[in-house]
Amino acid sequence: MVDIQVTQSHEVTVVALTGDLDTASAPQLKGTLEDLLARGKTRFVLDLFGVDYIDSAGLGELVRAMKRSRECAGDLRVCALRGDVLRIFEMTRLTEGMGVYPTLNEAVASWR
Repeated sequence: MVDIQVTQSHEVTVVALTGDLDTASAPQLKGTLEDLLARGKTRFVLDLFGVDYIDSAGLGELVRAMKRSRECAGDLRVCALRGDVLRIFEMTRLTEGMGVYPTLNEAVASWR
């Protein structure tokens, strides 16, 4: 299970995740992000500091969400990757194709 907290920082929607992002929780993240897109939110920062585990379904949802936000003239950035989650991003080269930032402040500031 994953806990999702949504906050607004100027024109950027910050989505903070805590828990595992996996087959069981990816649909929950998808629903949250689709709801935000339907409300006109297109600039996202996903704070993954609280995520200790991610599987292929979780990665797939992040890529899908990035594509959807770009279709709506926005984008998705991630921050605060650590441990195994960071290693998985590096192994899959998502660090090259997705905006990845060390801290939440840097990720939010990248929109300015």
